[in-house]
Amino acid sequence: MEPISFLTRLLVRLRVCYGKRPPNSRLDLLGSNYRSCDSLVLSEKLRVMRAGKITIRLLLPPVLMNLLSFGAYIVAGVFNALLFTELLSQRRLFEITILIGGIALTLIARPLISVGEAVLETRAGTRVKQNLRQALLTELDRRGPMRVGFWRSGKIQALISDGIESIDLYFVKYFVHFITTVVSGIVIVIIIWQINWIIAVVLLFCAIGMVGIPRLWDKALGKKGQEHWVAYENMNADFIDAMMGMSTLKSFGAAERYGKKLEEQSNRLLSSTRRRLRISLGENGLRSLMRALGPALGLVIAIFQIRAGHMEIGQLFLVIKLSIELFRPLNTLVILYYGAFFGIAAVSSINEILEERSHSVAHNNHETPSLTGLTGFDRVSYTYIGADKSALTHTTFSIPSNKTTAIVGLSGSGKSTALGLLMGFDRPNSGQIRVFGNDPVSIDTTKVMTLVPQDPVIFPGTIREILASANRKATEAEMIEALRYAQATTLHLETEHDELDILDVCIFEHGKNLSGGQKQRLAIARALIRNTPILVLDESTSALDTMTESALLKAIRTARPDLTLLIVTHRIDTAAKADQVVVMANGSVTCAGAPQLLARDKDSVWSKLVKAQLGDVNVERIE
Repeated sequence: MEPISFLTRLLVRLRVCYGKRPPNSRLDLLGSNYRSCDSLVLSEKLRVMRAGKITIRLLLPPVLMNLLSFGAYIVAGVFNALLFTELLSQRRLFEITILIGGIALTLIARPLISVGEAVLETRAGTRVKQNLRQALLTELDRRGPMRVGFWRSGKIQALISDGIESIDLYFVKYFVHFITTVVSGIVIVIIIWQINWIIAVVLLFCAIGMVGIPRLWDKALGKKGQEHWVAYENMNADFIDAMMGMSTLKSFGAAERYGKKLEEQSNRLLSSTRRRLRISLGENGLRSLMRALGPALGLVIAIFQIRAGHMEIGQLFLVIKLSIELFRPLNTLVILYYGAFFGIAAVSSINEILEERSHSVAHNNHETPSLTGLTGFDRVSYTYIGADKSALTHTTFSIPSNKTTAIVGLSGSGKSTALGLLMGFDRPNSGQIRVFGNDPVSIDTTKVMTLVPQDPVIFPGTIREILASANRKATEAEMIEALRYAQATTLHLETEHDELDILDVCIFEHGKNLSGGQKQRLAIARALIRNTPILVLDESTSALDTMTESALLKAIRTARPDLTLLIVTHRIDTAAKADQVVVMANGSVTCAGAPQLLARDKDSVWSKLVKAQLGDVNVERIE
């Protein structure tokens, strides 16, 4: 059986759990090809074990409790054998009473030991799941939004919830029972060997056959298990997408069609489950045969040995009891192995996140950085994972402090990519980015800048609660002031809650009771109350009318003259009011400077954008 060979090698290479990393290897996320290479599978599982902090110290208590449980079963079996022997021989009352008392004590002790065994296994499993979830969430945070975005939300949710829930069945319960089974098997075979070596050899071969039979189905079950996990993962992702986008599906009349797609996926998942069950049932039949055949052969051989005078009748009962105890933990072990296939199949997806730690983004310094250096890009190039074309190529521009800088350009010119790198969401392939003289991936950028996206996330609650989530120390006066700067003090007059004070207006999930412009204004107020040195508005005034947008930007600039304001916009008239304009095209900066100076050059891209907004130039001609 593959896990047994794995654990054997694991005991030899246990030092890996304390720091040595196996070589990195790119895994197939979709799991279309089942990997039978032992070294690759071992590398995956060792990585998961390190992330889950699975060590001897963690597994030792449940292992010892399992061994104690095994000892209780053996003692009970020995007492039963001695009792039967005594009843068939001298029938001494004192000995019978002692044996019955011993059996009674073991019957009382076994449930208590089983409870302790379950508690320790559950405690170890809970700790492993907590460690794994923490490791995955930490790694997703380290990787940053620009890399996590390549994963579907539903797949991440399925992995962190159901995938990890199935992990402890293999990495805790199976490992614990495997160690117990090996120890108990060796002890029982040695005891029976002392009675009759022929019976011991036969039982040993039957036990090996019972464990070895599942090996015949490993490849098929591994492939089916991987298919089952991928089918579940995809269906869960599509279901979450459908729930989040239900209004869109309804508006396009696609709800019924998408529902049929989910039905087809659920049918595929059901078919995958049935295929696994058919294979498991075939294996279960042979396993049950070996489980019954072992004690039966032991009994037959023991009877012949007794008739030949090589064994005593009392030893027969002991052999029967011990042979049953030999196969009982083996049966439990195989059941746990097949029950853990769902978690084993999720290992590949877990490793897809854990294996690239060297490429992830890490925020090491949580102290507020110095605010005296320069902010800007110096020959920065960046390519998204899996993309053939660079999103940014040798991009260079500066962002002057205490000024307003507008970044403009056609869709796909690299504006949002530049913002993501400035926020420290990923590292550039080449070049340098500085935020007040600091590398953004080495500092906590949330302490120096606040980003307001085009479609901000508004959590449910009152406006007071929403603003307080950005700054717990903010007073009501500061909240009203932030709303005033963001032109959001009239939200309560624009909604149905006109009788409430503005701070007590209740906002629904995702701002369902707000218009697009109201959501943007509330998000800007939430950003302002954080009072960071840099404020980034990424198309976050796109839903506002021109007058409101102008009033908002003017109010912010007047109230916060020391604020470094960075605006990404398609509105040329808005950008024209900035202190500096950076024009991007095809991932590069084509021109940068004061908008009035750039407008003097009739052939500059800025001039063409101005004319395009007026309808004088075709957008396709702008490069």
